Amino acid sequence: DRDRLLTAAASDIECKMHIVGATAIEDKLQKGVPETIQKLEQSGIKLWVLTGDKRETAIEIGYSTRVLTPKMHVTEVADGPAERVKTLLAMEFIRLIKMGKLKKYQNATLQSHSNASAISDCLKATTNFLTAMSRGFWRFYYKNIFTCCGKVNTNSSNKYLTQMDAEDIIMDRRKDPIARHKKVRNEAYTIIQAWKNTPEGKDEHEKHLLKKKRGSGPHFEKKLSSEYDEMSDDEDISLTSDSVPHVFMRAISANILMGDLNQSKIPNKSGGTSVMNMKQLSVIDEDALSMASFRPEGGELTNNFNKKKNHFLERMFAVDRDVRNGRLIKHLTIDKRDDLLQQSMEDQNNNVSATKDQTDVRRALVIEGSALLHLLGNDLLEEVFFAVASQCDSVIACRVSPKQKALIVKLVRNYVEPTPVTLAIGDGANDVGMIQEAHIGIGISGLEGQQAVNASDFSIAQFRFLEVLLLVHGRWNFSRMSRVILYSFYKNAVLATLLLLYSSKNLFSTTSLFDQWVMSSLNFIAMFPILFLGIFDRDLSKNYVKRNPESYAPGPNNEYITNRTILRWVLLVFIHSAVIFYGCLPCITMSGGMTSAFKGLMKGAHIDNPGDGEGGDIKVVGTLIFSVMIMVLAFKVLFECRSLIHGKFPSCTCRKDVGEGIFNRLAYTWHAVIYGSFIFLLFFLYVYQYLGQTFEAFKPYVMVTSHMFDKRSISWMLMLLIPIVACAIDVGIKVFSNMFYPTQIQIHSEIQASEIGVVRSSRRS
Repeated sequence: DRDRLLTAAASDIECKMHIVGATAIEDKLQKGVPETIQKLEQSGIKLWVLTGDKRETAIEIGYSTRVLTPKMHVTEVADGPAERVKTLLAMEFIRLIKMGKLKKYQNATLQSHSNASAISDCLKATTNFLTAMSRGFWRFYYKNIFTCCGKVNTNSSNKYLTQMDAEDIIMDRRKDPIARHKKVRNEAYTIIQAWKNTPEGKDEHEKHLLKKKRGSGPHFEKKLSSEYDEMSDDEDISLTSDSVPHVFMRAISANILMGDLNQSKIPNKSGGTSVMNMKQLSVIDEDALSMASFRPEGGELTNNFNKKKNHFLERMFAVDRDVRNGRLIKHLTIDKRDDLLQQSMEDQNNNVSATKDQTDVRRALVIEGSALLHLLGNDLLEEVFFAVASQCDSVIACRVSPKQKALIVKLVRNYVEPTPVTLAIGDGANDVGMIQEAHIGIGISGLEGQQAVNASDFSIAQFRFLEVLLLVHGRWNFSRMSRVILYSFYKNAVLATLLLLYSSKNLFSTTSLFDQWVMSSLNFIAMFPILFLGIFDRDLSKNYVKRNPESYAPGPNNEYITNRTILRWVLLVFIHSAVIFYGCLPCITMSGGMTSAFKGLMKGAHIDNPGDGEGGDIKVVGTLIFSVMIMVLAFKVLFECRSLIHGKFPSCTCRKDVGEGIFNRLAYTWHAVIYGSFIFLLFFLYVYQYLGQTFEAFKPYVMVTSHMFDKRSISWMLMLLIPIVACAIDVGIKVFSNMFYPTQIQIHSEIQASEIGVVRSSRRS
């Protein structure tokens, strides 16, 4: 019994001593840590604090950094016997099920999914069979073929096989989620029932029955020990209570444990006095076990909204989930809407806020590393732990070793559904394992050394810089990369669709519409506009994002790349391809290819040389359609840009008072579209045709560019009109979507635009 021996040793050593003074090492928080953590929480990011400090210190740091708040319901799992730790966690798990937080573990949900159809069972069995066959093939490949029967590449093979074993465990866990959830729920009830059969559990049950019989009178609540017990006992604290957490009652608890200098006595429940009388936390919450589960799906929540008001266009086109699922104010029933308006008016008149329901109270979990030892290693208990942790806004794991830190991050990636993107930040060598295990690792360079920095993906000097790195630059980068990815697929899909449309004109003979070298230049010519978008584009300003951290939420909610967003781009692929192909082909073939200017000629060609103005051959047709496509792609980038960089003219100046160099004055957007796309296209086509006079492989393209651009005015007309028509359709779709089914990003952009307009008008006035 380590605790008993330590207490005995302290009693022998710390006697007949007089405190003269005390010294300590100052370990204060960096500047801006609480504000940064608060901004991260407002953005929808869940925080897990993994520290080696003891529980009391970790909780105090949690309150000082605003990871914990006074009104937050904190569940503490301290070190103790394995049965007690498991029961505390199982009880919290059942409490969350009863509150409706863990709906997938409720009996009603499990029973409704257990009645699956035969077709779904057949599809599931087929999927599992194909997955098993695929995994078996790759396992055989890495074990025998990749290593040549164990002779070479054994280390790499073992690495791949170990990774596959870990993936198999996760896949087995998710193969039949309903059966898995039943096993986890039954395991929790089994643990609780086993605790009830222990002497401690029986004693708690008797106290609960006694409390229900005698109740709680006013004289009983006035006693100090009873007041402390009520703040210490989870089952007696209301989730919406404004009571101060017992972490702030350290003075009272110290008096109870050690006694003060005046030898004051604290009255106990039995009416006597005692210096040390602390009741242990009750493990079992009988009231929570006896109540029915709260299920909002089948109750008032669904009935508050009128499904008829949720238009089918909203369900088809809306990217925002609340709009798509009909959860806005306009979707409420008339009675519920009137009730909310009346309640809002009453609250404004009385200057009070609406009382939150118990299910809306923010929750936190504090668990010690020694308590984790009783949970880790058991799949069912690990799932119970992470089911509880996933419903908490903040999690603090204290007294954890570096290995436990890395293991917790790994288990978060395996158990939390849907699989989150994890970010670990630390400043010492004990954080290296955690940083390497997370998807993104950030090291803080400071007094703790450079080990964390060397093992991380990014390095910052102070914790407060995480706000700018994550909410500002991280958000900008995700927005840019999403559009770059969608545009890249769109660009190549348009080219492939044009080839597919032309196949109907060449009897499906696989004859290509474009010259092979012209077609190969697509990714080079169309690169610069989207490249500059991916580098410089900003949909919201830095100051606006810092004032409104909730603007970060569209990223985790996957509003940038959703199925509906992808379908819009796919629709544009077919629309733009059809406009380009069927808009150009009739104008430059058949009778449209015979004359393009006065008398069929252009740029001084002699009238006695017939045919010099014709353009119905495949080289001219293909190159012109390719040029029009490049213009459409360039215009598409302009409409996808959220911030056009106009620069300052002149960009190159000899004045010394401008305060900035040439690179800060360039109009990057217009340089990319004009010079990087259009001028580069002309340069390539003219150089390519002149190379045909020297190299035999390029001779089919001799004078094609000069013939198309110098002698045919219709080429320039098509390059101007067709992109306008194609992009007009795109603009129409965007206007319709932004007006009737805006995304959160669009709403924030409009708010920012209105704020900028107010500032400009105030400056003018």
